[in-house]
Amino acid sequence: MTLKASIPQILLALAITYLAYALLHVSKNIPSIINAIDNTTPHINTIVREVEQVRTEITQVRALVDKQLPAILMQIDSTLPLIEQGIAQSEQYASQLPKLWQHLDKIEMHIKMLQQDIPNVLRRVDNVIIASNEVREEVAKWRPHSTQYLAEIKHARNDVPHYLSRVENIVIDAKTIGKEASSGLVSGFFKGVISLPLEVISGLTGMVDSTSLSAKYLTTSDITIMQEKVLLLLENDTKKEMFWQNDKSGNRGTLIKEVKFISKGQTCHRIVFNNHFKGQQERLEKMMCKSDEDLWQVM
Repeated sequence: MTLKASIPQILLALAITYLAYALLHVSKNIPSIINAIDNTTPHINTIVREVEQVRTEITQVRALVDKQLPAILMQIDSTLPLIEQGIAQSEQYASQLPKLWQHLDKIEMHIKMLQQDIPNVLRRVDNVIIASNEVREEVAKWRPHSTQYLAEIKHARNDVPHYLSRVENIVIDAKTIGKEASSGLVSGFFKGVISLPLEVISGLTGMVDSTSLSAKYLTTSDITIMQEKVLLLLENDTKKEMFWQNDKSGNRGTLIKEVKFISKGQTCHRIVFNNHFKGQQERLEKMMCKSDEDLWQVM
């Protein structure tokens, strides 16, 4: 019994001994722990100050959020209708999708039908090409004839002024026959040139400048025809332009009558002469006025 009681005592003694040893070991490390705590204390103070700053900033942020929160909520409220409208439109689009798919199916069917008709279309195109080639060959055959027709039309167009000139000469001749007895018109009627009375010719002298090319190359017959045409143009209030041509000399030209005006109490016109001769042309201008004797004169 005495032996059994001593074992717990021995264990207790060992535990106390170990505790004493542990306390001794801890007591040896206490100075280093104190130093570590002393070294950590400034950092703790800094951390504490930073935490206080963070708290202050958080408070400011909360204040700003509290100020801006109504505006944000208002923006959210104003955005909600747009979102609802977008949702409604998307739902509407979604409801149209079945019809769209059906339309696409129909388009696909038409495409398949077109693909089936492509051989027929190509055959028709080939026929059109063949027909166009035949038309081109026909046009090529007719092109020389059309060129000939155009040449004949051009000659006819060039002959029109000549025919008009002859008609005007006939008119002049008809008027001349009626006045022949009183005016003394005598020769040249059947030759296409009518001689004018001396008093009329004297008023038309100077119609062509002596220093001009027209005076050099125009013949007496040309100037006689020009005189007759000038008188016919001046006496016709509705006519503004006239053509003259001499078949013998091959010379021709146009006469243009400008607007009537009054100069020194006399009725006047400015006449523009465009003369063509020997492959050349010349433009002359003369003022013609009616005298008190009712005769036209070059001024």
